[in-house]
Amino acid sequence: MARVLPALAERGIDVRLAARHVVEPRAFGIRAATIAWAKDDAPSDARAARIVAETIADWRPDAVMTSNVHDAAVLQAARTARRLIVRVHDHRLFCPQGNRQFPHFPTLCTKPMSAGTCVANALLRGCGPGLSARTVQLVRARETLRKIVVQADHVVVSSRFMAGLCGINGVAAERIRTLPPPFSGEPVTVAAPRPERDRILFAGRLVRDKGLASLIRAIARIAPERRPQLAAAGAATEESSDVPALAARLGVELTMLGKLASSELNAAIDASTLVAVPSLWPEPFGLMGIEAQARGRPVVAYDVGGISEWMGDAGILVPREDEPALAAAMETVSDSARWPAYSAAALRQARAYAARDHVDALIRLFTTPARAKGAIS
Repeated sequence: MARVLPALAERGIDVRLAARHVVEPRAFGIRAATIAWAKDDAPSDARAARIVAETIADWRPDAVMTSNVHDAAVLQAARTARRLIVRVHDHRLFCPQGNRQFPHFPTLCTKPMSAGTCVANALLRGCGPGLSARTVQLVRARETLRKIVVQADHVVVSSRFMAGLCGINGVAAERIRTLPPPFSGEPVTVAAPRPERDRILFAGRLVRDKGLASLIRAIARIAPERRPQLAAAGAATEESSDVPALAARLGVELTMLGKLASSELNAAIDASTLVAVPSLWPEPFGLMGIEAQARGRPVVAYDVGGISEWMGDAGILVPREDEPALAAAMETVSDSARWPAYSAAALRQARAYAARDHVDALIRLFTTPARAKGAIS
């Protein structure tokens, strides 16, 4: 939002924003209003839906684009617009668990959402709240959302991986638009010099799904005389409280950077040899990867979700949770003879994710003739 909305306004698009909570009346430099629709999995808010419908009727926008709106009544109201575009960021629309991971099993879910599949997984694999009335309620709520989403004029996703997820869940292929997100700012033309001592950067939510603990264990496999430093950027969470102790126990030099502003994150990327994306869940895209590429930094990552779509020659992918392979990848990419080629590939590939191209594609969606609205059964 922070990257795209101001760019749309600069192109002459009259953009207005509604969100569950707006801190400033001109968020991102555009007009913004609070409409407190329901949180995820809470009952729909009829008042919020009425406000959305009235706003559309009064303003008559060419398109309404939703992002992370899981209130069925509000989405239904948004369908009254000339065009409804639904941005599917992650797995919550099609997974009551929310991350397509089985809580107590090493594999990932690859099945479409259905009452039979999800209830069985709640019983056999501990998904969601387990086998309970709450699980059935969650599945039914997501089914209601899906019925609305499949009728949107366009469903926008960040990767072919997410396009496939939408497809198996009933979204027609002609309605799906794969539109990778842009990185922040502009790519550098010359990457910062490789640091004298190897330093790995992890940046993301400090939760199990993002794999910081797995990365620490992988680094610990590198011989002490070659072992890189590790810097971790992200706001502390309850799940991250034992990470420093794990690093200390395994002999990994860890610096917790906390939550960083955009400029601070860029400085942290520039100070690294490479960026690691050790995600355990199926990443819808993996934005940190292209942020690294835009600074000329290679990436090593687990091959999950949409990560393979942007990796190219700018790093190395290894199988999910294969910590020996991740350790070997870090050593290969960090090698002083190989690193310049990986860095050059990163800068070259970053050009595909410029904000200008993203905005151009959005504007084309806003002006594409709308499809006939189907009835919701």
